[in-house]
Amino acid sequence: MLLRGDRIEAVGEVPVDAGFAVDCAGKVVAPGFIDAHSHMDFFSASGDSGHFDSFTAQGVTTFVAGNCGFSPFGFAPGTKHRALLESSLFKAGRKTLDWNSFAEYTAVLDDLGLTHNFVHLVGHGAARTSLSGFEARPLGDAEYREMLEVLDRAMHEGAAGVSLGLQYKPGIFAKLEELDDVARLVKRHDKLLTVHAKAYSSFSGTYPMIPFGRAHNLKAIDDMLGVGRRTGVRLQFSHLIFVGSRTWKTVDEAIALFDRAIADGVDVCFDMFPYGCGATLLNTLLPEWFMAGMPEALHSPLAKARLRLEAEVGFRLVGFGYPQIQITNASCSKYDQYNGCFLPEISERVGMSHFDTMLDILDESNAEARVLFHDYYNDEIIERLMRHPAAIFASDSWPEPGGHQNPAAYGTFPKFLRTSRERKNIALEEAVYKMTGAAAKRFRLSERGEVREGYAADVTVFDWEGVRDQENEAGNASPVGIEHVFVNGKQIFDRGRISHVRGAGEVLRS
Repeated sequence: MLLRGDRIEAVGEVPVDAGFAVDCAGKVVAPGFIDAHSHMDFFSASGDSGHFDSFTAQGVTTFVAGNCGFSPFGFAPGTKHRALLESSLFKAGRKTLDWNSFAEYTAVLDDLGLTHNFVHLVGHGAARTSLSGFEARPLGDAEYREMLEVLDRAMHEGAAGVSLGLQYKPGIFAKLEELDDVARLVKRHDKLLTVHAKAYSSFSGTYPMIPFGRAHNLKAIDDMLGVGRRTGVRLQFSHLIFVGSRTWKTVDEAIALFDRAIADGVDVCFDMFPYGCGATLLNTLLPEWFMAGMPEALHSPLAKARLRLEAEVGFRLVGFGYPQIQITNASCSKYDQYNGCFLPEISERVGMSHFDTMLDILDESNAEARVLFHDYYNDEIIERLMRHPAAIFASDSWPEPGGHQNPAAYGTFPKFLRTSRERKNIALEEAVYKMTGAAAKRFRLSERGEVREGYAADVTVFDWEGVRDQENEAGNASPVGIEHVFVNGKQIFDRGRISHVRGAGEVLRS
């Protein structure tokens, strides 16, 4: 294969000219891996290319960012809630958001110089926050119109679609009618709507507690497939997970819901990661009514008593509880010494109940404590979802500023490859396609995702027999078996050596 400039000039036997040669004998030469669900847009604006090292070492060349309702743009100019936007889950990437539009944001990226390619979604949560903060109320008529205008403008300027984050404030307060209107807007642009759904466990405080009612994760899928049916929007269901061992029994029905919708003509896919744990905020455990009353609810005996009861019932119903909660970054001096510890261990050390320890961490961290929740999947579910035709591979990860790391930020794509090799659940070619061509097709990335003449020279070379993730106690073990990585023809990785090539990547507008 011959690379010239930022393009693949020839595939097959080619003469070696005055350039340099890379020996790929016995290796797989693949398109650069596309992380179809990422939050690295905040980090791209930091100017610190080291944030990307763990992804470069995995073979990633392109990120689809702005997921789960979070984006570092897409807010009303002059918003009084800029501080809330700047203190998101990803605030370590960029301390201040010194722009007011997608165009201004991408101009900052151009000035800094990117090492990787980016596809950007605009966050519904960002737009809503800029107008009403985290208030638990419907938007006023003027606010509603401005929210849609903000999203519309970002898509006009090249954002690839809109993302919803329905377990986070303020997305959790949005009604289905609002989501339908957002979806219709996205449909008019012929772009993509991605959704972090309202529930991923069989019982969740984001829905009313109805004994023996429909599992909440299935109801959340129903709701979003309903949006797709009513509006015709192209829908991407984010990180299809099944939180808690008792939720795992819903896998068959969940897959059947997607299969039925696809058969009916709904344009829907889902993304997934290969680990049984996932990173988020500790406050995503809280029900909508408690979130709406924060921070005062943290000090209300009545609210706390109700929450304790609901937690005890909910944990039993879901098969998830305090032993599955690992504090990765407590985000407060009182508990930072316990980063990496599971909640029961922390509560034992501080001499409080599990429940009171959880609430104290929320209070001390201003509800910004970061966690890994475990028992999202088991290996059987992961292998089964990997086989599904609608599955696209992603990491849903980012580098934590301190404390314990999410292993997905270091090993996602090598782990997918290792699983396909060792478990033989899918072939090598299909595994590569789900992290390259399938994502490029889904997000309409022109001339990317394939090794083809004339296509962008995004290339990852790996050792099929040896590629794998690794594990260590801190969660930050580098993978092995990734040999070379090129972004737009520029080499950024060579057998363990990372080159911070600014200007290699670019913003891919839709």
